[in-house]
Amino acid sequence: MRTVALIGPELYPIPPIRGGAVELFIEQTAARLQRWRPVVIGPADPDLPRHEVRGGVEYFRIPLDGWRGRLYRRYRQYFPFYDRQIARILRRVQPDLLHVHNRPLLALSLHRRRGLETVPLVLHMHNLYHSLGRRERPAPGVSVPAAGFIGCSQFVVDREKSGLGRDAAAYFVVYNGVDAGVFGPPWEHPDQRQKLRQQYGLAEAPTVLFVGKLRESKGVHLLLAAMAEVWSRLPQAVLVLVGGTEFGRGRTGRETPFLQHLRRQMETARGRVVLTGFIPPARIPEAYLLGDIFVGPSQIEEGLGMVFLEAAAAGLPSIATRRGGIPEVVREDLNGLLLQQHDDIRELAGKIINLLEDQNLRWRLGKQGRAWVQEHFSWEKIAQRQEEVYDEIVSSKQ
Repeated sequence: MRTVALIGPELYPIPPIRGGAVELFIEQTAARLQRWRPVVIGPADPDLPRHEVRGGVEYFRIPLDGWRGRLYRRYRQYFPFYDRQIARILRRVQPDLLHVHNRPLLALSLHRRRGLETVPLVLHMHNLYHSLGRRERPAPGVSVPAAGFIGCSQFVVDREKSGLGRDAAAYFVVYNGVDAGVFGPPWEHPDQRQKLRQQYGLAEAPTVLFVGKLRESKGVHLLLAAMAEVWSRLPQAVLVLVGGTEFGRGRTGRETPFLQHLRRQMETARGRVVLTGFIPPARIPEAYLLGDIFVGPSQIEEGLGMVFLEAAAAGLPSIATRRGGIPEVVREDLNGLLLQQHDDIRELAGKIINLLEDQNLRWRLGKQGRAWVQEHFSWEKIAQRQEEVYDEIVSSKQ
């Protein structure tokens, strides 16, 4: 059986006990590979062992906290602690393929290291070049000579073919996945839904749900502004904002100027707003039981948007913008409604009112969306697709 090394970014541990969509993808796909032996490499965490075998997956975790982490993130060109430790593990494991997630500089570093230059390398981007941190980007015009370039959407592949993936030998789309068994819909869990809604004082109020980082780029301020018009029509409606400004150890309570501005905006809101703060990844599925509809008015070109798959799996219709890869997972009149203008507050309010007032439409979109993601976006399907990519890359090298 061939071995693939799945290499995560340096920020958060795998499994994603601190959060992180990339880390979730690595954990879920690695556990479901059938024809390839997975070795997962990521940063260490005090709540996880440095080395273990879990569910048939071998995990290596590299310490990168304290001064090492600060130096690496600030001066990684001169202090490549993470790259160096990964290379040592790879030389010991002797994988047949390297699968680097969201870190083009790390991919370049590994490709150039002695003993690894002949191992086929896949660069998998979960968002665009300009979405990476300033110290995570190669210099403009630099590309990665990968055996394969994977994008989390067709949008990412098309955009990066002339950028990070310019020198790739082949291009592939591997979507994110979702476990529909974990994200149960409200019609299957009425008692749990009622109990959770009582905890937040929602009762039978029509509820708009947002899940994600509370940042300007996510359009949270526009959603709150749109709710003013919603409340003029439906004064009993509630907006529930699930999330904080960050995730990761010691960062979940971080206050930002935007969050402070949002709090002031909430104080003058004419209706009710519930701010839950950060919720651990293990409890996110139950958070979707709070809502009647899901709204994600992203203002940036996202690679895909895991939350839209989660909302569909939870049986909630979505309202979303047509930015980036989002229209690939939010389909008009299949599992949601798409805005014509990403920053049009009145249009957003109108679509929210439409869904809240039309229960039949909500249920139709919710049930269609859940069936759609079960058929096309299960983690088993995504892992199968990933193995097909591995097979094609390796066979092309023989």
